[in-house]
Amino acid sequence: MQYHSVPPYTRSSRIYDTLMADVDYPGWCEYILDLADVFAFATRSVYDLSCGTGTFLHLFPAAEKAGIDLSGPMIEIARKRYPGLDVSIGNMLNPPPKKMDLYLNIHDALNYISSIREVKAHISRMDKILQPGQVYLFDFALAGVIEAYFTDTAYEDTTPDGISFKRSNTYDKENKKALTDLYIYFPDGSACHERHVQYIYDYDEIVKLSVEFPSRNFIFLEEFSFDEAHKASNRMLVIMR
Repeated sequence: MQYHSVPPYTRSSRIYDTLMADVDYPGWCEYILDLADVFAFATRSVYDLSCGTGTFLHLFPAAEKAGIDLSGPMIEIARKRYPGLDVSIGNMLNPPPKKMDLYLNIHDALNYISSIREVKAHISRMDKILQPGQVYLFDFALAGVIEAYFTDTAYEDTTPDGISFKRSNTYDKENKKALTDLYIYFPDGSACHERHVQYIYDYDEIVKLSVEFPSRNFIFLEEFSFDEAHKASNRMLVIMR
């Protein structure tokens, strides 16, 4: 079968929610609300910089919500599924500033940034955007979780509307790249391929960046806990304020 290669998150927007079916979105909401209590930041208004199809943003209990995503097809699904949700096409690396309490960028979105220099540029941009009282919450998948769950693994599934797909994961440890290949088969007989490349940064690389922004306070946590992150953490969540 011939596969038409397309950029990430174009045709896979149709299977995204099946791919993410194991994500505990309500648990994520509860965790962030608990973080807000422990570390004393507001969540009355939330700005999701990688909102995808909008599920998390829809569920999060904020009075005011907005989201952006680079993928037009993902935003189209979010608008159809959650009418009235304020979502638009936008680049998480250079988001339009908003008067929101909490900026969010979770679910490993920043692992798509291809160099630590670009990560630094993004944090520098957020340093300029964040006003007093605003908080930026973001995360990274670290090598531990990739080696444990996304190295030489594969599975197949079918969406409720009959789109089948195969997903395979490999980890180029030498170059610190997590590679995901999606082969998607549509009911009309067409098929496509998407390759997703995520860049796996070391704990030390990320923490070192914070030193360059002395006016900011950074908190590094082992994700889904309140414990301090460390070199062996699987995922790291960062609170920037």
